[in-house]
Amino acid sequence: MSEIINSSLKTAVKSTTLVFLGQTANIILWFILKLTIVRNTNKEEFGIFSLCVAVANIFALVAGLGLQESISRHISVLYGEGKKEEAILISRESLNISIISSLLFSALLFISAGMISRYMFYKPELEIPLKLVSFFIPFSVMSNIITAVFRGHNIMKPKIYLEIGHPFLFLLFLCVFFMLHFQFVSIIYAYIFSMAMVAALMGYYGIKKIGLTPFLLPGLAEIKDLLKFSAPLLIASLLGMALLWIDTLMLGRYTTAEDVGAYNISTSLAKLLIFPSGVIAFVFMPIAGEMYARKQHVELKRTYQVLTKWIFSCTFPVFFILFFFPEMTITFLFGERFIDAAIPLRILSLGFLLDVFLGVNGILLVVMGMSRKIMQMSVLGIILNIGLNYILIKKLGYGIIGAAIATTVSYSTLNIVCSVVVFMRSGIHPITSKYTKPIAASVIIALIIYAVAKSLPLYLWMIPIYFILFTCGYFVSMLMAGGFDREDIFMFDMISQKTGFDLRFLRKIILAFSRD
Repeated sequence: MSEIINSSLKTAVKSTTLVFLGQTANIILWFILKLTIVRNTNKEEFGIFSLCVAVANIFALVAGLGLQESISRHISVLYGEGKKEEAILISRESLNISIISSLLFSALLFISAGMISRYMFYKPELEIPLKLVSFFIPFSVMSNIITAVFRGHNIMKPKIYLEIGHPFLFLLFLCVFFMLHFQFVSIIYAYIFSMAMVAALMGYYGIKKIGLTPFLLPGLAEIKDLLKFSAPLLIASLLGMALLWIDTLMLGRYTTAEDVGAYNISTSLAKLLIFPSGVIAFVFMPIAGEMYARKQHVELKRTYQVLTKWIFSCTFPVFFILFFFPEMTITFLFGERFIDAAIPLRILSLGFLLDVFLGVNGILLVVMGMSRKIMQMSVLGIILNIGLNYILIKKLGYGIIGAAIATTVSYSTLNIVCSVVVFMRSGIHPITSKYTKPIAASVIIALIIYAVAKSLPLYLWMIPIYFILFTCGYFVSMLMAGGFDREDIFMFDMISQKTGFDLRFLRKIILAFSRD
């Protein structure tokens, strides 16, 4: 195995372990948060909160001007070229720009809240929550830009602070507010206060760690180059978020707040599938940026293939549960009130699984400097998504099922096109026989387990058993199909070292079936 691949995988495992633990805690905290909110509000109030969060995050994304991805890419490439002073300078400039922009967009949302609530969603009761949530924008943008700067420097701890700090403090404020029997609007206050505290802490960390002091006079040439690359990424990021939020927004316009609340449950669960790929995307950016700057294309391709296979392997068992047992999962977590989210959950799970299967192809496009191509593909995806949502929700009246179909089709189409562009540009793709053969065998195993489960009484305590059975079946499929490479064994050793678990017995089994 190449020493370059060895080094990149070692860095990936080290960083991924840290980010994975942080995002796992993030998911757990957000689930507790949603359960807390759901059990202390009605479906309409939960739907209003979901719409407020969607609108605030869209405004925050625009206020970020596309810098969150571009700044990480620029810094990692500059480090690969040995230009550390320029990397520090561009870090400060990006923070300056984002602070000014976020304040402007916060004011814009505050001013336009009435029009958005009355003329976009036909829900006047949204106006006050939207005005309040506008104060969330500067704190969110500042936190994300600081995280992106540290990401470019291959420092992952701020990501953990953001992932854990915001939901933890949000939950803390919520518990206090609910115990004091505050009104529904207190949820918005808790959402803002928690992000404000996180932004303050991250700002202090940025100053102490790398001297990330804002309000220094930026260089006009550097700003021009940075924004020129960031502009297409801003549009692409905005449209990418729209792919995840446009269904919720159009449901809010054409259906009831209750439908929005139910659909939000299905999307929350389905997004569990892209959680591992989100972790690796965050970690992979600085690694890929440096490898691309050094023209290590063969090593970059192999690293991409190995990481994609591992991320899919972590995701596939979760997909099995969400796709085959959605009713039981929703009932257990959120109660029978949201059982109508089961079919959308199945549909969305298919689309997100394809996203994981193809790997973090968007990161490769950013690293290659193809921001304009990303924008073009995002435009294609959003046009398809809006059109399908309009037809399926408004014209055909399919409601939340139509929204799920529209999102799955458009999201999958965009991912396929993106992978084709990456392959045509660089020859990089994740698909190998050792990747696909175990998946094919595992599909048969999944169908057998599901058929047996349907013939038995369905009890909630049986879900972990089915999960373990499928996971074991997938592992056996990997062994029988010779799905483990030398790089996989190296990754296995690294994970064993990081976790402290003695996995020598499993390692011996893998070596016995390895064909390398």
